[in-house]
Amino acid sequence: MPLDPLFADRAHFFDELALPEAIKAYEAPVSEYVSPPITTEERVISGPNGEIRARLYRPANTSAETHVLPGLVWYHGGGFVMGDYNMNESDVVAREIAHRLGAVVLGVDYRLVTETVKFPAPQLDGIASLQWFGRSTRELGVDPNKIFVGGISAGGCLAASVAIMDRDMGDNYLAGQLLNCPIAHKHMPKYSVELQSKVDELPAGFGLSKDFVDQNNVFMVENGDLSDIEPYWFAGEVEDLSGLAPAQIINCEYDTLRSSGELYGKQLAEACNRVEVLTQDSVPHAHINRYPADCKQMGETLENMVRFMRETSKA
Repeated sequence: MPLDPLFADRAHFFDELALPEAIKAYEAPVSEYVSPPITTEERVISGPNGEIRARLYRPANTSAETHVLPGLVWYHGGGFVMGDYNMNESDVVAREIAHRLGAVVLGVDYRLVTETVKFPAPQLDGIASLQWFGRSTRELGVDPNKIFVGGISAGGCLAASVAIMDRDMGDNYLAGQLLNCPIAHKHMPKYSVELQSKVDELPAGFGLSKDFVDQNNVFMVENGDLSDIEPYWFAGEVEDLSGLAPAQIINCEYDTLRSSGELYGKQLAEACNRVEVLTQDSVPHAHINRYPADCKQMGETLENMVRFMRETSKA
């Protein structure tokens, strides 16, 4: 399907403006967001490398004393170098999932990578957040058989890593994992002919090129050496993918990262995991960093996530 005008009509900003200004203009909302009735609470989680900020979201008129709800630990995107839990793709997504599903959602402000902070800093914050959530189900009013982990883009990469750590550490907290346009490989896989045709439709300078993603991955690791990494940092590099929590992967039709999400879906299926791979039509990378009222495809993606969590349980 054609690229939705919400994105197509703004792609020219990346050729006309400096990157920060281009991103601001491209992502400018059309409407004013109206949150569904939820409550929020700031939390600080102790991690192996210091405190981790997080925000809890709960449907209004529920409490841990009176309701036992599904739980989701959610990680924002930003290529591991930018972003926080206030981004739409974290805050708005958490509000919508908490309301639409009736769930407790934890948005995690994991450490970003810098010149001096490298992998596995985000992964350690990610697993510490899940472990805290899993240990706190009674306090939080969360069903221990309905704990999910998820994220978008870099957050999807992080969620996939955390799911592997959850298995390998023997915690097995997870009922499922929700990976939205994830990067799962240290090198971007080759595009399919169909995906290349979509990439060719995009204006020059728009989207995430293979070279950009590969160079960003190099920045993630000490000394830029991708040949000497822990495989779980990029889940698609792990040799044994068996016994993982069921996964839903939602890729974007006009997103180069789809090559990684599609390949990881095949890898999970070949390892006999339950996996659902969907493609959200008409959108580029990170379409859920919007408002549902502005982007109908965001609403469709949220409903697919909610459906997957309703259908999935450890029990």
